[in-house]
Amino acid sequence: MSNTDTTATEEESSAESPSGDKRLEFADAVELPTDKDSVWELISDPEVLSSCVPGAEEIDRRSERVYDVHITRGVSHLTVSLEGEMELVEMNEPDWVVASGVAHDTKTGSDFDILAAMEMTEGDDGTTILSYSAEVGFSGGVSSLGTGLLRPIVKRDVEAYFENVRTRVDAEE
Repeated sequence: MSNTDTTATEEESSAESPSGDKRLEFADAVELPTDKDSVWELISDPEVLSSCVPGAEEIDRRSERVYDVHITRGVSHLTVSLEGEMELVEMNEPDWVVASGVAHDTKTGSDFDILAAMEMTEGDDGTTILSYSAEVGFSGGVSSLGTGLLRPIVKRDVEAYFENVRTRVDAEE
């Protein structure tokens, strides 16, 4: 990852499901200079999420586990305005969380689904190692761009999210 300390080798893959949906998978870890309780507070706060998620126009907490999202991103020559929801389907605060989300862009007729997991472990020196994995599925107009074009865009956004989280941690220290 650019500008972040990594503690694991990044894994990436692409696939197409039997239904024709395309999928991208990512996994990596970042080390943050704070305790895992602080990391948990950051990654579950809608205001922080809105400032850290690239293209987030609005993220609202509907309940303790459900967030409404509105994200706009440029994808190649398209602008995708996603509206959807993210649910924390399993969690053990502040150690790990599994989230599932769906979003739709009416302009391109694209659907996105995501399954993501994050695990926080404390390092020996007061840091937190945040390991993550994510699987992003997409169909509709955006799928015509293909995984080769979308992978670097999504990867850059994932990296930007974690760099933004790091910046927030640094600002609070």
